[in-house]
Amino acid sequence: MKTQRIASSLFATSLLLGAAGLSASAFSADQTPLVTISGVDHAGINVPDLAKAIAFFQTTFGATLESDITPGAIPDAWKAAFNWHQSSELKRFVMMRLPDGTGVELFHYSGEQIGHERPHQDDDAATHIALKTTDVLSSFKAIQKAGLKTLNEPVTNADGTQWFYFLTPWGSQIELVGKVNKAN
Repeated sequence: MKTQRIASSLFATSLLLGAAGLSASAFSADQTPLVTISGVDHAGINVPDLAKAIAFFQTTFGATLESDITPGAIPDAWKAAFNWHQSSELKRFVMMRLPDGTGVELFHYSGEQIGHERPHQDDDAATHIALKTTDVLSSFKAIQKAGLKTLNEPVTNADGTQWFYFLTPWGSQIELVGKVNKAN
């Protein structure tokens, strides 16, 4: 079962890599979508300490542990296909499920070539996860009270969307976003 799941992921990735080779005109707004999606299933994050990351998502967001996989040796061909360092090994990965059903997959790699310096958020391939919350201001206060670093005060857009960013203990950015609560 574990091998089948990993093989399915490799197949899906190979399809995406193949799609990346299509010409820019294949991605015009006038065409029918190449793929029909029904939503976001999960986001993946590489973490330096899996136990601490699991505890962070459980404590901060009420996430539950859905799966816990130790994959074993990763073939060199996969390392090349996924652009992993040849010295790297995927030690373990887990799927956390947030209360709304959104998944956060946490990966723990080891290897002498792995970089531990975070990219600047304006560098290519830098990412963040945006999670919906029903009360941005209360969430902001709770994040600050927990001692997590916030990057900005909550911002309110003209459409009533409110948001702010904070850092996980290992340095990943998370955005919390919602609509302004209006008193009736």
